[in-house]
Amino acid sequence: MDIQSIRASLLNDDETERLYAVEDIITLHADELIPDLIAALKKEESRMVKELMVEGLKLLDVSPQFSSVAKFFESSDAFIRNCAIEIFGSKGEDAVPFLTSVMDHSDKEVRKLILDSLVATGSKYCIPALRAALRDKAPNVQITAVEYLGKINDEESLSDILEIFEASNEPMLRISCIETFTHLARREVVDTVLDILGGVTMDSFYKPSVFRMVAECGTKDHLPFLLRFLNNKNTLFFNEISGSILKIMIRDNIDVLPYEYEKYVINGVKDQNLDSDNRITFMGIAYRLCIKSKEEIFEEFAGENDMNVMLAALDKLAGINRERALKIIERRLKVAEGDLKEELLSLKALIAEQ
Repeated sequence: MDIQSIRASLLNDDETERLYAVEDIITLHADELIPDLIAALKKEESRMVKELMVEGLKLLDVSPQFSSVAKFFESSDAFIRNCAIEIFGSKGEDAVPFLTSVMDHSDKEVRKLILDSLVATGSKYCIPALRAALRDKAPNVQITAVEYLGKINDEESLSDILEIFEASNEPMLRISCIETFTHLARREVVDTVLDILGGVTMDSFYKPSVFRMVAECGTKDHLPFLLRFLNNKNTLFFNEISGSILKIMIRDNIDVLPYEYEKYVINGVKDQNLDSDNRITFMGIAYRLCIKSKEEIFEEFAGENDMNVMLAALDKLAGINRERALKIIERRLKVAEGDLKEELLSLKALIAEQ
């Protein structure tokens, strides 16, 4: 089929004809029809045809048409905007110079999409552009840059991100900084963040992210901070609080907590109003504690009706008294059915191998 016929087929009312036209452009490497393909993609209504067009533009050399592809960023159609990210991403390092050259676009949403495209290239040369975007005036662009720099563990940007956190009053930007500190932070950064947010008086909006950060980057010296939240006023955040406490206890080999908190943890495992995940995390904390009655506590929980809590208790009991755990499993297997029986058999085999 000649070029003019293919060009005409791109506009044919018949979906099949348009599919054939796109396939011909790809097969023939008809670079002269790339502008037509880009223009047709903007108007195409068939999802199947659009997806094939995008695949074609990813395979063909569209570098002379980068400016036209970049116009997709301004589309009101999310699919078209994402097409631009896919196409630029497929070009790798070849697309980076062009993308960095248009980072001064007047539209903040376009600048964000350009960052998405730079990251999609997978090129290390996108990092300077991400660092530069930290100074963008638009919070959404800064948020995108902060999040990507965190994901790639760019430690060189840590001080700049900390400055943004200190200077900004934008809650979502601050949250993105805290989440990035979870990847990059050191103890001194954790202390700075806690000081800026007011420690235990911080806004509840920040608590889940702060607890995750402390869990990953904190030390035993941050346990008092976390323990202050271990009360009935913060049940909404029990997963994050108890999980953070457990991580630090494991990492720093902690086996003692103030008595009132040890008691609270044990009561938390017993509290059937809590979901099983919370109770199991409290159980993990209890297992780390150096308390005399630990074996009796886990044996008590091994009689739970909640299957997940019961299995977790048996697993922990096996770490203290393997033979006792196996005897309880044997007893429960006599009446167990279905999923419970399968889980008990699996746990029995696992314990037997230890």
